[in-house]
Amino acid sequence: MINISQLEIKLFRFDCNVDYLPYYKTYEIEYTQDECVYDVLNKINEIENFSYESKEKCFVNIDGYFLTASVLVSEVVVKTGTEITIEPISLYRVKNDLVIDTKDYDEKLALFSQYLSEEEREEYENKYKLEYYASHTMIINKDYIGDHSLLIADAIITKNPKLESEILKIISNKDTGILYHTNLDKRVFETRYEVEYIYEKLLAKIALYKNAKIIKKEKSELPEDLEITQYFKGFSIALYNVKGCIYRKLIRESRANYIHLDSRRNDLALQSKIVNDSFSFQIAGEILLEAKDKNADFLIVQDEKDVAVFDGEQKKIEKVVNREIQLPIITEAQFVKLLQGEKDPTKLGCDTHKVKISFLES
Repeated sequence: MINISQLEIKLFRFDCNVDYLPYYKTYEIEYTQDECVYDVLNKINEIENFSYESKEKCFVNIDGYFLTASVLVSEVVVKTGTEITIEPISLYRVKNDLVIDTKDYDEKLALFSQYLSEEEREEYENKYKLEYYASHTMIINKDYIGDHSLLIADAIITKNPKLESEILKIISNKDTGILYHTNLDKRVFETRYEVEYIYEKLLAKIALYKNAKIIKKEKSELPEDLEITQYFKGFSIALYNVKGCIYRKLIRESRANYIHLDSRRNDLALQSKIVNDSFSFQIAGEILLEAKDKNADFLIVQDEKDVAVFDGEQKKIEKVVNREIQLPIITEAQFVKLLQGEKDPTKLGCDTHKVKISFLES
């Protein structure tokens, strides 16, 4: 017996030759466990024609996850639920519905033309487009060479080590180069290529690496016998870069309102500060402003390194985004102590924060 399930889809629609603004149309679609996203696109197209690429080239953005349309719908539903929004992989380069103009990808691929055979150029023409457009950097710094350039650069150096210095010079440009890379792990639905490994590998070859290296995040472990004695009824709390399912549950158990941030997974690219003071502040500003505009009372981050940016540099961030923010920041560990009843700012480690936490001052 075939198991049939229901999916509610909001589909992005826009024709650059006709429409002034994009819009979304909603469809109720049935799917089976062995059907992929491309099958669902075909079903919508039978109801109403729209533009999308052939299966071999079709990439989509579903609820912030960038993926190939060959991914099973059932796998997508596990992460997103049965109400999904399907968009093109670049909202800035839309030609018609899910079809985009990829001229920028091609132009940056041309940086390596002299180092590639005709066969290699043809291979790369479409191979890394998903990773290229999945990068959050492309929204802020459209001149960034792109993550496809990192993968291609590594392949060239591996094939011909004598070209290493030439290739590293291309990818280490202070305005467009590797230091603007932002982590893809939480943006691509499934890892197709080892972008983060290649990024670290190339950084290690560049002289700037010793200054750019970011220390790994501290791990915060929850007490097994956590007992909540201090509640946050009436508060709204947002999360950035933490274990969402665990802390969403804690927020609700504390009787607070959980604020969902679309930007909660965005990488700050702190290494970019070596060549550009404002790039990571722009990313941090997007996160803080989304939290503030959704009326969050404070933002929970992973550890003190995140506090150093979101709290310690908040005045500089305000200047970059041209908005007053004044949003208190606390770490996972500090939130746990708060839940356990601790109110002393010094014992919490909040006494050094630049944006004071009002309910601790009373």
